[in-house]
Formats: sequence, C-alpha cells, structure tokens
Amino acid sequence: MAVRTRGRDVSPGVEALLDARVVSVGVWLFLAADLFFFAGWWFAFFYLRALNNNQAWMIQGLVRPNRGFGTVVLILAVLTALAYFAASRTPGRGSVFRLLAPVSLVLGIAAVLYQGYGMWHLGFGLTDGAYPSVFSGLTGSWLVQLAGAVAWLATVVLQAGARGDTLARPHSATSFGWILLFLAAVGIINYFLLYFVA
Repeated sequence: MAVRTRGRDVSPGVEALLDARVVSVGVWLFLAADLFFFAGWWFAFFYLRALNNNQAWMIQGLVRPNRGFGTVVLILAVLTALAYFAASRTPGRGSVFRLLAPVSLVLGIAAVLYQGYGMWHLGFGLTDGAYPSVFSGLTGSWLVQLAGAVAWLATVVLQAGARGDTLARPHSATSFGWILLFLAAVGIINYFLLYFVA
C-alpha cells in the first residue's frame, strides 16, 4: 500500500498552473531556437546572393517558381494559423473551437499538400545554382515543420471531446496557436525573399 505524505499532495489548481507555465516556457524556447534555424537560411540567402560566385546565384535560363502558386500556399498557411488562433482563444472550448479547429486542420492539410506538390514540380534541381539550393532548403524545411504542426493540430482536434486532453489541459492547446502563427510569419518572410527579393 502506497503512503502519501502531505508535502507531496498538490491541488489540481496548482498542478494546472504549473503545467501551463511549463508549456508556455517550452513553446517560447522552441520558437526562439526555431527562429535561429530559419535565420541561418536567411543569412545563406543574402550571403550567396551578394557573393554570386561565377554568376551562380541565378543561372541563365532558370525558370523561377510560380509566384501565384506560392501565394496560394502562403494564404492557406496564414488562414490555418489565424483560424486556429481565433478558435483557441474561445473560453471553454465551445462551439467556436469545435468549428474553427477542424477548419484550421483542413486548411493546414491543403497548405502541406499544395506546397508538397509545388516542391515536386519546381522546374529546377539543387545543382542549378545557389538560388535553387536556398529555395529548396528553405521551403523544404518550412514544409517539414508545417507538416509536423498540422499532424499535431490533428491530435488537438481529435482530443477536443468532453474527456479529451484539449479540455483537461487548455493552456497547451492555446500555446500551440503561437507555433502556427510563427510558421505563418516565417512563410511570409520566405515568400517575399524567394519571390520578390531574389
């Protein structure tokens, strides 16, 4: 028989506050580390563009990716983040959450599939110059992270029932919105760099 001491007993309210604090700190530490990851790609973009050894930044005859295609992916990613962020701010995970969270998931899946299709049909390879290398690496790493976030979003949506973890640990579901907003912001920066600055 287990013996419980009074010093070990933690009230559910204190445990929920501790859980919320740990999740919040963890999310912000992850986002800070992820920002440095993407900053490395942005540095490579500007460095290779400025260096332009042997005119290899943009080789002659290179077909640039379709800007309209990139616009659609960006809009889907931003709408995914905004829909979930709005859903996660509703108290009690009511009908607004049950409506907007699945909408956010569908938009996120569409963004991942559309970007994946676009990556498969770029029209250039990794060895076709510095721009194609940076484009593929930056967009590919963003796509992998977006796919992971959408998979995580699917688990949040599936656990939105009455006995699910989304209700038991609401702060975790709310903090996840910041990850989607961060990826949308990175997508905006990537879009302007790769389609306009390049």
